[in-house]
Amino acid sequence: MRVFVTGGTGHSGAHIIPELIAAGHEVTGLARSDASAAALSTLGAKVRRGSLADLDGLKEAAADSDGVIHVAHRQDLLPSGGMDAVAAAELPVMLAYGEALAGTGKPLVAAGSIGSPGHHLGRAATEEDPALPSGDEHKGTLRARNVVERAVVGLADQGVRSSIVRIATIMHSTTDSAGFLPLLIALAKEKGFVGYPADGANLWNAVHARDAASLFRLALEKGPAGKYWHAIGDGGIPFRDIAEAIGTRLGLPAVSVPVDVLMLPAYFGPLTNLVTLNLPASNLVTRQALGWEPAQPGLLADLDNSHYFTAVTAAANNDVATLQEFVTRMQAGDRTEALDMIDADAVWREADTLPWSGEWRGPDGFVRLDCEINTLAEMTVRDYTIVEAGEVVEMRLSAVFTSRKSGRRLPMEIVEHYTVRDGKIHGANAFYKDTQAVNDLIKHG
Repeated sequence: MRVFVTGGTGHSGAHIIPELIAAGHEVTGLARSDASAAALSTLGAKVRRGSLADLDGLKEAAADSDGVIHVAHRQDLLPSGGMDAVAAAELPVMLAYGEALAGTGKPLVAAGSIGSPGHHLGRAATEEDPALPSGDEHKGTLRARNVVERAVVGLADQGVRSSIVRIATIMHSTTDSAGFLPLLIALAKEKGFVGYPADGANLWNAVHARDAASLFRLALEKGPAGKYWHAIGDGGIPFRDIAEAIGTRLGLPAVSVPVDVLMLPAYFGPLTNLVTLNLPASNLVTRQALGWEPAQPGLLADLDNSHYFTAVTAAANNDVATLQEFVTRMQAGDRTEALDMIDADAVWREADTLPWSGEWRGPDGFVRLDCEINTLAEMTVRDYTIVEAGEVVEMRLSAVFTSRKSGRRLPMEIVEHYTVRDGKIHGANAFYKDTQAVNDLIKHG
């Protein structure tokens, strides 16, 4: 399918695009800036320049595609107009898609909120619970955006295979830098303790970004019209458990914050109206209808990945944090500082069956190995996890190799075992899931 994606460089979109490409779809992403265009190209997508304000351009892009995934929103409007302004800007976009896709049976999959059915259900929210209507009395609340979800689902009556993927309250991954978890962690560092409201028994849900991405793909490929789907991995985690997990990793106490008009805002600030919500949710219908099964680590397990706590663990000279810092510097383009973390006698070992086989020594060897790989094929890392594994630090990579000859893409799982001591990297052994497939890509394109 030729798929048009908005929000492709955001937290969810940056996982959705590789998911679609790996499944054989051709993706075009909307880019407003040069930086966004470059990021989309890196992910393997074609680029269409434009903005969410250009409704004619969006209609044209939708009409030219076999389906649309919309995960963008006007975040720039939040400071001045709040959710009311965001919803007011997004609704015309959905109606524009509707005009372009009406009567075609083509899919439109848009992001929604797991809170749209409300938080006073007295049970777990299901896919059968519609988004509640929103009116003037809901201005300034998250419910104001429900008008967008209801409009998307309503497009099913116009011959659009439209659906909403409700995203969990917390979406986590190694690339999460601005979601709820980083905000809660930053608050804890600022206040000196991890707060939770009252007894912290209210339930929050969560999903890994890669699992959410696979659900967007399935909804696009085979989801029937007019449906809600639940991107939910953890259906209900007590807020206190989340706070205690953060506290354990930060070395800070988890403390109850009284729910009153002074104490709660004093700690949580703009998050005050959110942290008290009770949002248990089910994914049963989604799993049964689409065959979706979350496969990534749950929220509490993912907190063991040091990307959320690099500064803290690095201060303790933790080997996992050392490798995370190395990766962070490489991603940020601080190549000189990253190479300074490599021991002069480090050895990088690659399998004899790979085109870049053998041993590569020291910082210079690492640079030459990197150049050799990217000369033969462009390697893009979709996601990674760093964990302790006995005497080594293990990095699990989900990568995509792109042939320099043909442009063909090959998803590949890689495990690298690093030797890390005293803040220095002393080398690594790499293990590929299928070295023969890599060889075939390099040789034949």
